[in-house]
Amino acid sequence: LAAGRIAQARDLAEAWSSEAPGDVLALLALGEAWEAAGERTAAARAYGSLIDLFPSRADLRRLAGERLERLGQEGLGLAIDTYRKAVEQRPDHPAGHRLLAWALLRAGRPGEAFAALETGIEQRYPGGRFAGVDRVLREDLGLIAAAWLRAEPARRTEVLDRLRDHGSHLETGPSLRFVLTWETDANDVDLHVWDRNGGHAFYEQKTLPSGGELYADVTTGYGPECFTVRAPEGRDATPYRLAAHYYSRGPMGYGMGTLQIVFHDGAGNLKIEPRPFVVMTDRAMVDLGTAAGKTAGAKSGG
Repeated sequence: LAAGRIAQARDLAEAWSSEAPGDVLALLALGEAWEAAGERTAAARAYGSLIDLFPSRADLRRLAGERLERLGQEGLGLAIDTYRKAVEQRPDHPAGHRLLAWALLRAGRPGEAFAALETGIEQRYPGGRFAGVDRVLREDLGLIAAAWLRAEPARRTEVLDRLRDHGSHLETGPSLRFVLTWETDANDVDLHVWDRNGGHAFYEQKTLPSGGELYADVTTGYGPECFTVRAPEGRDATPYRLAAHYYSRGPMGYGMGTLQIVFHDGAGNLKIEPRPFVVMTDRAMVDLGTAAGKTAGAKSGG
């Protein structure tokens, strides 16, 4: 696929899936090959097969949803459904609440997205897990509130009251966020961010000289790890280069997850782009591309 040999990649993926029809990686390869060929409905079937095969696995439901969501309208409804079921199965995983909320926003349902995040904030998580998650979820709530109020300004009093109830506030300034989550437990995946000036932020250096902050280093599985740049257009630091480092594989084998890029213009317009990934080699660095502020991603329905 990287070399543009889509037909050959498709032949390989289809043969692999036929030989090992229940193999997670084979289904992902099949979906990626069909997606690259422009056959999004077929790709949705491949990713949806993960749900059919593993309906009780919240991690694989989220993995399937991350892939389906990237397909746009062909997969967004099914992604929302599987995220919702994943939350029901594992409400103690904050990634499920986040993924559901942002998918609902992309579908143009900001009120439902806000409520999904409220549930995530109210959930009690195991002690010592998910470092920094409270801050991530509360800022998410403030961003989604901004989109909701842009769509329904008459609800301002209600929205501000609900934000206050959850210790959050309305996000009114421009920002660019990179949020990394992964679907494996007891392992360490790290978010790395470089700016155009060569600045490098990661777990040992959580800020960039040009501005921006990595909130926490999650070493116990799932994430989220979040890096936020406030007022990105005034930094002269784009494009940012992004990568996930498989720092410690642990007992779970291959890693799988998504990088979510969220740009907010400060007035409730949000652009959201998911970039799912799979990493198979311990200590590997996976290139997740670049982001250039307001040009990254597709505009949300909110």
